Amino acid sequence: MKKVLKSLLMAMVFFLAVCVLGTTASAKRVGYSYSKMPKSMTGTWYTYTNYGYGKKKVYKTHINNKNLRKYKKHKIYYGTKAMKTSKYWTATQTGKIHGYRWIHIYGWQQSAGDGDYLNVHKFGKHKVLTVAGGADVSVESHYYRSKSVAKKMGNKHYPKFAYGAY
Repeated sequence: MKKVLKSLLMAMVFFLAVCVLGTTASAKRVGYSYSKMPKSMTGTWYTYTNYGYGKKKVYKTHINNKNLRKYKKHKIYYGTKAMKTSKYWTATQTGKIHGYRWIHIYGWQQSAGDGDYLNVHKFGKHKVLTVAGGADVSVESHYYRSKSVAKKMGNKHYPKFAYGAY
């Protein structure tokens, strides 16, 4: 009888623990949603890499506020309706990851995946735009304001960032 009572009590404790942990896991995501990207982040940026393939070259990206939407709860569409709204994207502030604050960007119709993370930080005399991705927020590349600085810095690694296999 004692064994049955003990087993029943253990099962109840386990069930209660699962319910409490399940409730905590469904907590809402928090973070400031941007209607405009920070001025320090907008503009043209350059990186010098081969992304693991062939000869290195300079790549350019341009960050602006075109098609940025402040996040609000919305319906995820599929098919032709999704194509009309897929040009939009949204951005939210994260807490500290690897010692840095990031802006998390993702597509307006993105229903899966982690999106990308952006960070601008000054190292020495250069402003560096870091682009990271994945669940572990690992660096994909560092961008600089000029082609010459990008070529000079190449695939430089900075402290505290997590680096993948590029």
